[in-house]
Amino acid sequence: MAQKFDPNHVMLSDTIGKEIADERFTNEFLQSLVNTSLLIKLGSPVEMKAKMERKSLGMGELSNAYFVGEGEKIGTANLKGKDYVMEAKKIATILPVTEEFLEYSWANYFNEIVPVIADKFNKMIDGAAFLGLHNNPFGVNVLASAKKAKKVITGLDTKSIYDFEALTDKEPNAFVGHRTLNRSLRGLTDDVTKTYIFDRANKTLDGISYEELMLADGEVYPENTLLTGDFSALKYGVPNGSQLRLKIADQATLSKIQNDGTVDSGDVHLFEQDMQALRAVFEIAVAIPVDGYFAAISPDAVADDEEELEEV
Repeated sequence: MAQKFDPNHVMLSDTIGKEIADERFTNEFLQSLVNTSLLIKLGSPVEMKAKMERKSLGMGELSNAYFVGEGEKIGTANLKGKDYVMEAKKIATILPVTEEFLEYSWANYFNEIVPVIADKFNKMIDGAAFLGLHNNPFGVNVLASAKKAKKVITGLDTKSIYDFEALTDKEPNAFVGHRTLNRSLRGLTDDVTKTYIFDRANKTLDGISYEELMLADGEVYPENTLLTGDFSALKYGVPNGSQLRLKIADQATLSKIQNDGTVDSGDVHLFEQDMQALRAVFEIAVAIPVDGYFAAISPDAVADDEEELEEV
């Protein structure tokens, strides 16, 4: 009978080359992701029984209703619904493992690295879901959805913020920006009340929740870009049974990691260099079933309009 994996007693050195998938680790990782990811904080979870599923928005909304006189037939209303696909995509990271960690139990080691893994995954997932970064595997993102629905305006000023709050099909429940915007936002005042509309201490903009997107190293937030909308329209899901998969290796060649961080310094050969590395893999799906729920302030709105005129 196979022994059950006990992270409190199994050492890292005893599992080199073996994949570890532990329910406790997955739960702790997901909790860390909940605490840091804007996708999970603002979006709506969708239950997934498989890695790819066709979902429905349900019965949707009645297209109309009818007043009915005594003895008259009740009219039949049309139903607006839409199917969409949730497909889980793999996300992975590789972290160096020093010799001292090999003498750690898996429980102690995981406590050390779970914030690091969650931080790296969070920045990659949010960057893709909100801005389409990292060769976005999901095929959709909030900024692109706003552009597709032609709900993009220019100008990071009070009037523009008031205007673009009204662009979305539903009442916006949050703004999403970046720390690089804060200096500009701090000076914005209401023309009538003369009060500031940005309250960073309480994380609000015009009384609506304001969230700052965290990006992975090397990524640049698009200048003067602010997102808003009803973020419940941003769907995410984790397939049932999916776990955070961990594996420590000492034989692999890491072609995407260079020895001194420069492009031409050579691949890292774990065996030759007497090193170990941890690979962490997870799966998550993202979808935006309906465009029109998001709007953006972006300088690209001018460029997009010019391209459309050229095409005409």
